[in-house]
Amino acid sequence: RWKPRRRRAAMEGAIQTLASMGIARAHAIKGINSTLASNGQVQLERAVNWCLSNPDTTAAPATSSSAASAVPFKSQDVQNVMAMGFSRAHAENGLRLKRGNVQDAALWCAMNPDPGSGDQKSNSASSSAKPSRGSASKTKSGRHIVPDTAEQQRKRREEFKALEEEYEAELARLKLKSAKISIKTTSEFKQGSKSSSIQAAMKRKNDSQKLAAIARQKQAAKESEARKMKEMQGRVRKRKEAESKLGGLDGALQHFQQSYDIDRVREVLTLISKITRRIIKNPDEPKFRRIKLSNAKVQRALVRPLGPMVAMRALGFCEKENGDVLVLDKPDRSVLSSGLNKIESYLNRGATIIPADFKEAESKGASLESILFAAKELRRILASIADLPGSVPLRSLSTEKGGIYSERFAKHPALVRSLKSLGFEPKQGGQYVRMDSPDVAVLRDAVADLDREIAKRTPTTGVSRSLAKLLALQGKEKASFVVDKSRVCLSRIQRNPVERRYWTVDLGRLFKDTAVLAEARILFSGFGFAVDKSHVANWGGSDTHGLVLALAHLNEAWKASLLASVR
Repeated sequence: RWKPRRRRAAMEGAIQTLASMGIARAHAIKGINSTLASNGQVQLERAVNWCLSNPDTTAAPATSSSAASAVPFKSQDVQNVMAMGFSRAHAENGLRLKRGNVQDAALWCAMNPDPGSGDQKSNSASSSAKPSRGSASKTKSGRHIVPDTAEQQRKRREEFKALEEEYEAELARLKLKSAKISIKTTSEFKQGSKSSSIQAAMKRKNDSQKLAAIARQKQAAKESEARKMKEMQGRVRKRKEAESKLGGLDGALQHFQQSYDIDRVREVLTLISKITRRIIKNPDEPKFRRIKLSNAKVQRALVRPLGPMVAMRALGFCEKENGDVLVLDKPDRSVLSSGLNKIESYLNRGATIIPADFKEAESKGASLESILFAAKELRRILASIADLPGSVPLRSLSTEKGGIYSERFAKHPALVRSLKSLGFEPKQGGQYVRMDSPDVAVLRDAVADLDREIAKRTPTTGVSRSLAKLLALQGKEKASFVVDKSRVCLSRIQRNPVERRYWTVDLGRLFKDTAVLAEARILFSGFGFAVDKSHVANWGGSDTHGLVLALAHLNEAWKASLLASVR
């Protein structure tokens, strides 16, 4: 049950509400007490209905003005409710209770009978408490009620019945709406359950597809690995077959020298000879007799090319630890010494006498530029013959004046000897020198030697040193001026070699600075000009091809000097 304090608070709130509707406090308390619930709870709606159904006879009812001040509503709303057949007091009570809502007030008036209608029949004198339905007229004692006609009562009953039907239809609509909502909720729940089951099935299907894809990938990787292993086994088998055809150490070294360039041959044979020498010198040292094949240098020198592994097996090495290591268990000094002599003979076989001949020509007064130009020309000739050994014009050099042979080689006996060592012999009474039977392997060895000579001699020529000195001491501007003037002079003669006035260059007039003039003398001497004491450079008039080589060397040396200055 309610506690007394809470009950008093609820009671006081209900009394205030009823008082705001124009009901006296004593009558309000009486109505609240009459409609209390079994648990003592205040029922405000029932209390309002009781107060309106049982008029207060102890005091005058609240005037419409005071009620209107409590709950304001429009007079037009009262007229609208009265037009439905209700009395003014009943209409005002409905509007006051429903807070001015005409539709709710009319529905309330229809559901709650007019409290003044029973008093009209029993006692017309008490009609002054509440006005009833019908028309009213003033009398001496105040107001009196005129009974409704039968037609008015019939209309009221029809209106009341229409309101009841409307109320029932509204209630049925609300029930139908509630049923639809319940059905929709149930269908959504069922649909959600069905959707969840579908999603679970799809998830299981996706998982199975993923597992199948992973299984296929694993199978493909396994097949790829097996295929690679099979290919590797095939390559190993072919490699062993090719190595078996080489025979012993001589066959392996000969095949290797014929199949690879001279630099690769020297690199591999030098490594094998170094290993062999160490073992001969320290036969009891295990680390010299064990070679890891996984080493990058060993892979390049011994494993990849065809031949070196055969040579290592011929020296007594064998593969162990699944082919990862080469081991010499019992070194035989005689076998190692014999093998080392053969390796060194093949190692020295690729060398030519060209470097020695060039060094001899330099010692006998040949300029560095002339030796460099001769090396470049000879390298070009030998490379062309090695590419097309059957071409007779490539293998023939004219000995006439102004030709390559007379200008580059004939002036230096050591260079002539180099040509003879390569196979060039005089033909047709000395008009030509020709190579009858070119040995491509020897030619490639000679080209490799010439490449090394060119790379070694290019930065040491007088032209290269003079340009570097000019750039360091005089600056880039003056050095560029000297290079540009030199290019102009060489290009002008090259374009018009018959114009003799271009053959002479007055260096003293071109270069006023003494330091620049000294370096210019060295430059033009390297180009093949004869420079006298008066600083006048004269070209001989025959070596036009030498001008092309000189101009190319000038550009190359200038570019190298600029790069060196930046570093």
